[in-house]
Amino acid sequence: ENASYFYPSINSSLVISDLFPSITRNNVLSYLKVRGGVAKVGSDAGPYQLATLYNGSSSKFSGLPLYSLSNTSANPGLKPEQTESAEGGAEVSFFDERLTFDVTYFLKLTRDQIIPLTIAPATGFSATTINAGQLSNRGIEAMVTARPLRLRNGFQWTTTLNYSKIKSVVDALAPGLTTITIASQWGANIEARQGQPYGTLFGYDFKKDSATGLPLLSGGMYQRASVKSVLGNTIPDWTGGWMNEFRYKNYALSVLVDFRHGGKNFSIGNWWGTYAGVLDNTMKGREVDWDKPGLIAKGIDQATGKENTVRVTAEDFFHSYYPINSLGVFSTGFAKLREVRLNYDVPSKYASMLKLREMNVALVGRNLFTWTDFPNYDPENSSSATNGGQGFDMGALPTMRSFGLNFTITP
Repeated sequence: ENASYFYPSINSSLVISDLFPSITRNNVLSYLKVRGGVAKVGSDAGPYQLATLYNGSSSKFSGLPLYSLSNTSANPGLKPEQTESAEGGAEVSFFDERLTFDVTYFLKLTRDQIIPLTIAPATGFSATTINAGQLSNRGIEAMVTARPLRLRNGFQWTTTLNYSKIKSVVDALAPGLTTITIASQWGANIEARQGQPYGTLFGYDFKKDSATGLPLLSGGMYQRASVKSVLGNTIPDWTGGWMNEFRYKNYALSVLVDFRHGGKNFSIGNWWGTYAGVLDNTMKGREVDWDKPGLIAKGIDQATGKENTVRVTAEDFFHSYYPINSLGVFSTGFAKLREVRLNYDVPSKYASMLKLREMNVALVGRNLFTWTDFPNYDPENSSSATNGGQGFDMGALPTMRSFGLNFTITP
């Protein structure tokens, strides 16, 4: 019944500086364009989700084929996702295009999201697929390009800054649902909760003293809170980049730095590494021997109500990390030297000797340096194209720093 969907769109722009050329005659404003658009986009489910199927087995019983019923209950009433979006923006240049601004604001509403859902085994199945509620995304994207230097000898410097900020909120879920667990690891969940930002990280924090907010310690060690709480959100506050290009005759040097501010990750690698004592941060308290000089954690002693003075071994203290998810949650903010590229355009007279019209040679380095407070791992290791892959890491491999020599030719 829901096998088709309609997805129209309309986009339009108006170059005001062409419509009213007089506004550019003051040699300040060079170009002005406004644009806008609305769209409705449909997205269907994967195959075999409308009817419950039997799965064939490679084994046989007395030569007869074997089949078993799927553990997923299909949903014949499944509807396509629908995303309605609107955006508006402007592009404006000044001083003979030496300074350009490009800004876009957008709004997206996604309804009837197709989401897998765990159900009670008493139904005879373990999962089903449903259409769930509404998710709204609002955001702004901006880019500024400046050309501070354009010299007569051909030297030119171009610098570009871009910025993106998105706010995502779960407006509603399916009737009877207030939360859907997107992914779960070691007691921590990434959830879509009604009224909360999408990708909220829930887990166990340590007990805190109500008066001071400091950890409430027992025997000098942390205690796990009795209920889960919000530990952060996997979505960054904003992302951005800064590109600089220096060009002189046939040479061009470009440098790209990427930024990410905010966002949280439950680093299971750091959490377990601290528990096991294999990370350098666990050397604290055992500088003399495995049990000397020990640690006195900052907090309030639950027994006395006063500042903690109980000394424990580093081994016992870091073992108290295990049940407390918040001790493994870190900010994924970073600044990264993403790419440095040195280009050389081979003069046409030399390219023609190789029967080519154009030839470019480039020396490229990628992921050269990272500045971050995220311990031991690249903070991007928790990023993934799938919803369930964002916000967790466990034993991630180091990010590769690469160098390459590129040849681009036009016959």
